[in-house]
Amino acid sequence: MRRLNKSAKHAFYSARMRKGDVARLSETTGLTERYIYYVMSGERNVNQNLANVMYNISRRRMKNSELLAA
Repeated sequence: MRRLNKSAKHAFYSARMRKGDVARLSETTGLTERYIYYVMSGERNVNQNLANVMYNISRRRMKNSELLAA
């Protein structure tokens, strides 16, 4: 089984992002919320630790598009 790279984890998370996740990511990783917003907007690169936490938070969620269709 191949591992996902940082960009793929970011795309996976972006499709499943929920309200309150930025605060959760900030608490878990020790990064500031502002830095995480910069990563989401594409102004900063995703580091490996943040990518792993993003993936772990969102891996069992439905995509936002599927959630709205249901």
